[in-house]
Amino acid sequence: MALGSVAGFCLKFGHVTFILPFVLLGMIFHRRDLYAKATCFLFFVMIFNTLLKYMFKVQLLPHLGQGYAFPSGHMHAAVVFFGYIVCRSERKAVKVALVLLICCLGFSLVHQRFHDWFDVLGALTFAGAELLIYRYILVNFGEKATAVVALAASLASMVALSVIYKLEFHVWLAFYGLLGTILSLSFIEDAKLPDWLQKFVTLALSTSLIAVVFFVFKALAFKQFFLSEIRAALAPAIVMASINLCSRLRLRATK
Repeated sequence: MALGSVAGFCLKFGHVTFILPFVLLGMIFHRRDLYAKATCFLFFVMIFNTLLKYMFKVQLLPHLGQGYAFPSGHMHAAVVFFGYIVCRSERKAVKVALVLLICCLGFSLVHQRFHDWFDVLGALTFAGAELLIYRYILVNFGEKATAVVALAASLASMVALSVIYKLEFHVWLAFYGLLGTILSLSFIEDAKLPDWLQKFVTLALSTSLIAVVFFVFKALAFKQFFLSEIRAALAPAIVMASINLCSRLRLRATK
């Protein structure tokens, strides 16, 4: 019973809906670029993993109903997101904690019978390869090239899904999220929030604005996913602009 509860908690770290609030807090309270770039990996995997599942067509375990299992989307997303932070973090304690978290997630997916080890290890293999490819492009061609490759690979995957398989709504959400994050990183200057009060003000401002945007899009009730999911591109811009704005207001107040 206790092991099941722990496994259930660990599974949350493989859900995008759990990771994205974690990203918001990380961008405001820790390092903007670190979490934003890790999120780019997350959005890319949401697209690419969908294509992989349609290509391999490995059925989910019978009790889970219809759908494809290989490679595990939860494991794939968690490994690229937390794995990126592991690679960029300078703290050994953080690295060890996140590696343990990834291991616990893989065990939990199998223990709770959402996947078998084949699905989990497949996701780990693809994620590891993607991190290595990112590292190679970054070292040899620079940061801008990694963004171009991520967008190009995402678009190619979406075309393949659209023409051969099925373009699902979360693919549009991921693409707009990726595009919005990359553009925001490129055009919105990074800034430091000097104290906890400024960070909490930034958190309140950004979450309020994101809520307004999502409410407006819900009211508009777009039936086409390529329109309704544009909101995902606005969220990273709102967060980064809020960080920049609150930092500037703080600087002016001290003059």
